[in-house]
Amino acid sequence: MKKLIVLLLAAALMFTVFAGCGGNTASSGGATPPSKAPDKIPANDSPATALDPNNPVTITFYSYSLSYPTMRPGMEHLINNFNETTGKEKGVFVKAIEDDTMGKYQTDIAAGEQVNVIQHAFSVLDMSKENLGLQAYEDIFPSGELSEHISHMYENAVELGKIDGKTYALAFTFSTPILYINGALFEAAGLDPNEPPETWDEVAAYAKRIYESTGKPGFALSPQNGWTTEGLFFSNGANILNSDRTEAMFASPEGIEAMEMWQELYHSGAHALGSDSEVSEQFMSGNAGMLIQSTSMLSGIKAGAEAGGWKLYGAEMPAFGDKPAVPVNSGSALAVRSSSELENLAIWEFIKYVTGPEGYTIITSEIGYLPLNKDIVSDPQYLKPFVDENPIIATNLRQLERLRPVTIWPAENALELRQIFADAITKAITTGNDAGEVLTEAQEQMNALLK
Repeated sequence: MKKLIVLLLAAALMFTVFAGCGGNTASSGGATPPSKAPDKIPANDSPATALDPNNPVTITFYSYSLSYPTMRPGMEHLINNFNETTGKEKGVFVKAIEDDTMGKYQTDIAAGEQVNVIQHAFSVLDMSKENLGLQAYEDIFPSGELSEHISHMYENAVELGKIDGKTYALAFTFSTPILYINGALFEAAGLDPNEPPETWDEVAAYAKRIYESTGKPGFALSPQNGWTTEGLFFSNGANILNSDRTEAMFASPEGIEAMEMWQELYHSGAHALGSDSEVSEQFMSGNAGMLIQSTSMLSGIKAGAEAGGWKLYGAEMPAFGDKPAVPVNSGSALAVRSSSELENLAIWEFIKYVTGPEGYTIITSEIGYLPLNKDIVSDPQYLKPFVDENPIIATNLRQLERLRPVTIWPAENALELRQIFADAITKAITTGNDAGEVLTEAQEQMNALLK
């Protein structure tokens, strides 16, 4: 109970983990309150249990994407499409619940409400597993169907939701960091947007050239981005935690070097300043040359480019010299809680749909996230036309091959560890403090908690 209280008090803090999902949050005023889980499910929980279209089962889906203006229409389409097709055919109705701070599902669980499917962050998955009753997919879903379903998904993505060899969340809305490029500002600076920078040294040089030629910042990446930062560490050969998550180790020479590079660029005058949403808005309005951000922002960025009359380009995450760039993942996974075999069946039908061909066609074409079902990218019935028209999606898919998962913080001190790390990055980049000293101090604080 003490741990649960800590979770509830920290709900607002936890929302910073999801910065990589893109956009400003909207009011949760339109959320539908969840129904109280019945004391007894009116169904036979024997192996003969079956869904009945004449007596549909209602399950709840807590989604933070519903609170983002750029994502809400696509997410509503996804849920409504399930309810009107597979849900109606099988006997499942999904009640969508907007969770704008990622705190509602926690308070509702504490209140004994029915919470079945959660759009959950990877980084705090272990904490929810230990404290909120998440169930492993292998324990509640048909093993043959589960194996068949995930065989059509990218293995790197599926592995991200595993803890101790079991799947506690299945990758859902998902992206790697994309370097968005404003073609007009590149050309105004005498640069070719078809030849984007490949290294961080080139990013800095291009950013300064854009600033000197146009007076606008050439590069944008907020130190409060919540996810991309880890990719900078990994790309320079540093780690955040050791392999068994018992020691913080980001204040290594490689980690410090990566942050010093960023700090220098940040204070050069050629770097956009502000929060994650603020620097994204600067880019969308045509006032920044480059932006690193999730493809969940693709629809909004494309709209901004069209309104501003400039052409949008995209490239892979920059590298440190000849070291391969190592992107991390943004986005979410689907964590589940069930109280009966009947709910198991209903939840599984929803999971299969939203992470299957129809679901990912909607998610990718209407929101911008990666299609994690491998079969549909080259299928004309699904996503091939969209991918052909939007090469940024193909860029995103290529980066999956080098993907390293975002850190899953140890359950006991997950929120505190995450906040110490986030504060250290902000301080190291935005102030004049010695980056190495800032990172070392934060690492020592974290290791005291990890003992």
